[in-house]
Amino acid sequence: MPFHTYWTRGIPWAGGSDYFVTPFPARYGIWSTVVRKTLNGTYGLEPFGTAEAVDIHAALRSYTIWAAHQLFLEDRIGSLEVGKDADIAIWDRDMYTIPSDELKDLQCELTLFKGQVVYRRPGSPVTLQ
Repeated sequence: MPFHTYWTRGIPWAGGSDYFVTPFPARYGIWSTVVRKTLNGTYGLEPFGTAEAVDIHAALRSYTIWAAHQLFLEDRIGSLEVGKDADIAIWDRDMYTIPSDELKDLQCELTLFKGQVVYRRPGSPVTLQ
């Protein structure tokens, strides 16, 4: 996908994952959008063209507010705002500061759906007050 071209032309796109139906969680899609590599290097070192890479900000928008817009649900989900559903994933590291190649190694600590905990990684130090 030509993500950088989309970005420069103001075209939003939706990222997503069908994990557990497919073996690839969303973090792999975010990672590949930013670094433009394949997980196993099967198709060469740069099969997708690094010129079409985008930064982590654009990649996360594609999985949050832009995906919500595509579903006509941006008034309920996709961003953290008063009155919206509290659908939140808490990761073990800060996506904005880690090296891009480490995005694929992130671990989800906790997931909230409509404000309720639906997943907690065993041994996670994250607590809610």
